[in-house]
Amino acid sequence: MKTPQPPQTLLASIYRLYEHSGFSMAGSVAFSFVVSLFPFCIFLGALASIFGGRELADQAVGQLFQVLPKQVAEGLVPQVENIMGTRRIDLLTFSGGLALFFATSAIETLRAALNGAYRVHETRAYPLCLLLSMCFVFVSAVSMLVLTWTVVVGPTIAAEFEPSWLKTLLDSSWLTVTKRYALAGAVIGAQLFAFHLWLAAGKRRMRDVWPGVALSVVLWLALAALYSYYLNFNDYARFYAGLSQLMVALIFFQFTAIIIILGAELNRGMMEFKKLTIGDEIGVGGMARNANT
Repeated sequence: MKTPQPPQTLLASIYRLYEHSGFSMAGSVAFSFVVSLFPFCIFLGALASIFGGRELADQAVGQLFQVLPKQVAEGLVPQVENIMGTRRIDLLTFSGGLALFFATSAIETLRAALNGAYRVHETRAYPLCLLLSMCFVFVSAVSMLVLTWTVVVGPTIAAEFEPSWLKTLLDSSWLTVTKRYALAGAVIGAQLFAFHLWLAAGKRRMRDVWPGVALSVVLWLALAALYSYYLNFNDYARFYAGLSQLMVALIFFQFTAIIIILGAELNRGMMEFKKLTIGDEIGVGGMARNANT
């Protein structure tokens, strides 16, 4: 039996994405991401209040949106700032826990989409899955605060102590657009590895998921750049009127979800390719041994 080659596997992954309703699932992921974005920012502000107060939270939110296309960020940032300016939630309160719960919406929907792409059934109990999703949200928030502290707060501290090498390293002026996207790619890659390895059901190794992660990171960086260019001459207000900014964000997040699911489809195809290759080698070896005997 002829085994599929990697390029054919990629094309098959694109077809499987359509065949198994990946585009529809991507729409659900995009919607849940927008729904969970505001609770996540509220939770981020509550977490930041423990370490650096409102200023650190505002800076963290600003860093969160800097890697998005300008038009997408412009539609979301004012609303997020409005919510954070009128709500103060302590982390260890019922409201803080509620914000964390609603922030898991996107993670839970993404888990269902990845399980569909890998053709696996969830066997873990729902409370365990929910706890895992909350951990993802918490780690993402902490990572965002650490990154913000390094890029924004770090240079201020370095300037006070005057270590020249540290000041140069942490000076935010070196964080050009290209380097910012490179940093975003590294952060997104780490998150995708976690999603493929631990969020989706089943067991996979890092070498099983890296092709899909690499594909997703490259496609997402290209999408962010091309989508910004596309929106410069396209007017969504002709189609969605006052909802144009929201639709711009939803469409971008839907394409992002498609890219992530496509990465999972590629991983599954590559794993099947390896199994077929090993099976063929075992079959050929068995026939050779039988011929010798």
